[in-house]
Amino acid sequence: MTRFLVSALLCLFAATPVAAEPSAASAEQFLRGLYAQYKPHGKPVAFVYPDAKGIADPAMLALLKHDQDVSHGEVGAMDSDPICRCQDWTAIKVTSVHVTMPDKATAAADVVFSDNGEVEKVHFALVWTSGGWRIHDIGAKDEPSLVGYLRSYKY
Repeated sequence: MTRFLVSALLCLFAATPVAAEPSAASAEQFLRGLYAQYKPHGKPVAFVYPDAKGIADPAMLALLKHDQDVSHGEVGAMDSDPICRCQDWTAIKVTSVHVTMPDKATAAADVVFSDNGEVEKVHFALVWTSGGWRIHDIGAKDEPSLVGYLRSYKY
């Protein structure tokens, strides 16, 4: 009986979405959750196909898959993690998240964080899906759009 109850509860929690509806607060929660994984010995989601299915929208996943297919097992267009703008990190600390929602299903967010004294600002375009918030695009001062970069990259 106890095993059945535990199994039933695990299934219920697994089927329950993280956020019931799109809001600026749920978008901020999604982003803070991403960055919380960048701690010492943390294991953030790799921003590659298919690993990024839980954090990237279908359009971004298609670009990541194309990059993977065309690069034939080599590095491809991206040589660093676009979320942390790094290859390695010590312990990323988010100092601010500012979210605006132009409509009910999209959000624009700026995340400011630091790692080893270096401050970074990353801009996210998020979309609401049946699975919650997903990344549609990522940008920074030196690369305003990952989507644009991936589309124009010459292999």
